[in-house]
Amino acid sequence: MTNKQRDERLHKKAVELVRAAYDIADRMRSVDLDAINDPRPPTLRYHAQYELVMEFINRAGAMLDFAGKLGLIDSDESLAILRDIGKKHPELDQWLADEDKRLATEP
Repeated sequence: MTNKQRDERLHKKAVELVRAAYDIADRMRSVDLDAINDPRPPTLRYHAQYELVMEFINRAGAMLDFAGKLGLIDSDESLAILRDIGKKHPELDQWLADEDKRLATEP
């Protein structure tokens, strides 16, 4: 928002939605993948929980980036949000690292 004061209501909502998106990404580690895949056509099904989690993490990141481009969240706050998410969900990073290793060793 160039040369304009940021709308605090929109700012708070953007922060809330971005944080919620990362929380949802973390929760995707434990959803029933078969239940999610059942209504989807075979070409759009997830092959592993990892794919689902990464899709939601990427969506949350895109939301954060978009909010930054709109001027709703500045770069310092963006970094703070990411640090907070890492502290709130430390097991997510470990789970992703474990999945990366597991997938790298699969044929």
